[in-house]
Amino acid sequence: MPESMRANLQAATKAAAEDDPASATLNGIFAELELSIRKPAGDLAKAYILSPLRPLVGDSDLVPPSQFRFSTEDLSKIWGWMGRHIASELVETAKKCKQPETDPIWLDFRRQAGDALADAVRKADRVPKDMTALLKRFGPDGRAMLADAIVLLQNCETIGSAMSELPERIEDFDDDLSLKVMKLHEEMVDSNAEAALWVLLLTMGRLEHPWQIFRVVKRIGRRDDDLMVQKTELAAVGDAVLGDTGFFASRLKQPPQTLEEAKASYLLFDRFVAFSTGMTQEFGIRKDGRWGRSLFGLRAEASTNVEKILAKVPLALDAGLPEPRRGRSGRVIPAQIPPEAAIDKAEGLLYFLGRCREHATAAAIASTQKRYADLAEKRMQEAGELLVDLVASSEGQNRTTAQDGLEITARLMDTAGLSEPASLLRRRGVAAAAAA
Repeated sequence: MPESMRANLQAATKAAAEDDPASATLNGIFAELELSIRKPAGDLAKAYILSPLRPLVGDSDLVPPSQFRFSTEDLSKIWGWMGRHIASELVETAKKCKQPETDPIWLDFRRQAGDALADAVRKADRVPKDMTALLKRFGPDGRAMLADAIVLLQNCETIGSAMSELPERIEDFDDDLSLKVMKLHEEMVDSNAEAALWVLLLTMGRLEHPWQIFRVVKRIGRRDDDLMVQKTELAAVGDAVLGDTGFFASRLKQPPQTLEEAKASYLLFDRFVAFSTGMTQEFGIRKDGRWGRSLFGLRAEASTNVEKILAKVPLALDAGLPEPRRGRSGRVIPAQIPPEAAIDKAEGLLYFLGRCREHATAAAIASTQKRYADLAEKRMQEAGELLVDLVASSEGQNRTTAQDGLEITARLMDTAGLSEPASLLRRRGVAAAAAA
């Protein structure tokens, strides 16, 4: 019988089973048949059991800390440890299980996995050599990583039930949603504070604007500043937002080498500013408090990193801008066409310089940004003037080279956000060639 036909018949018998004994009997037969032909979980057992960890699996170099707790390697090590040492019977039973991932039996398997991990960690805590072996296996942060895994596995049903009531992606964390999250937290905090905290942290991972999680923190803590909140378990939420802010600040250290890298660097800068300003807009962060000191330290770090990137602009123009010069006789001396790599680097830094204007005040780099922007504009304008003269006064290959240099200069102007001067330069170049 085709699978679709079986599914339709089983759905029909299941719907009628409560009122019709024959349908109930037939539904049982279909259920047994389905189970008999279904393949065991096999290697999928790992994914099924460790699924509560899935939303927090990633690459620490690519995603902010609030969205990362486990690497794919961590999950493989946990599974291997369970299968070979601490829960081999559970692993083998799960591999033979034919029930789908949605079946309640997998909730029980997950809780058993969490219990096995918790028991193994407790034993390691009591025996120094066992803890040494654990840290050798999982790394220096392995103890904390396993603690998170244990909570998520042992409380998989409670946390999963709460998260199922929220959208997978939250663009607008309005009052209704933040009130709902507060109620979900309150329903479990007295009996299971760790699970309740994870509901907040997982919610933060679903927010388009993660700093808006402070809207729930304000409701739960009944305060709109950090005076007392940062001394409670809710401090973990603020620490998570700060951790993300630091993630973006630290990744502004490397100057971009291409336009594509510059676009990526600007997105990091834009995200940093959003986190930094979003925190203070959503919550009262005192300058002398722990969060305040951390935040203002991150702002200083980001400003320094961005200023170091902007300081590379003059050197990039030296290499990537085809700047002619005027000799003592007044004759314009052409420059060689720069290598494409040098042009691309200058283009990237000019793009970053131009886009930074949007956040210059918020990031405390306004004077630095303006100084380098004015300098770059002046140099490109002057180079353009001389290139127009070269187009008008040269011919043949020399004119072609001058026109190429003019187009490069206009391209750099465009990238820096100087679209009107770039357009004017191109028109003047065409007019100079036509008049010659």
